[in-house]
Amino acid sequence: MERDDYPQKLERAFVTLIVSRAEQRGYGKGEFAAKLWPWMPPKIAATRWSAIRAKSAHTGKPQNVTMADAQRMADALGEELSYLLAVAKENAKGAINDTAKR
Repeated sequence: MERDDYPQKLERAFVTLIVSRAEQRGYGKGEFAAKLWPWMPPKIAATRWSAIRAKSAHTGKPQNVTMADAQRMADALGEELSYLLAVAKENAKGAINDTAKR
């Protein structure tokens, strides 16, 4: 990821925030994935969540987050998407500032 790719950094900061908040609430990875995509078989939902969190087995890159999935994540956590995006935005800015200082 290039240093100036802010949208990608924002997306990664959002995912990191979601992972952290899900863990704080005691959700396991598979349990949280099942909350996001209850119509999918649990293994497929877990694989999808894993691809968003880390790296896809096929591309070696994290899967992008759709707006629909971002809303599902916020709903699963009982939080407003706009608030989570605002927090992620501040975290991404902080990461960019930290990188620029190095």
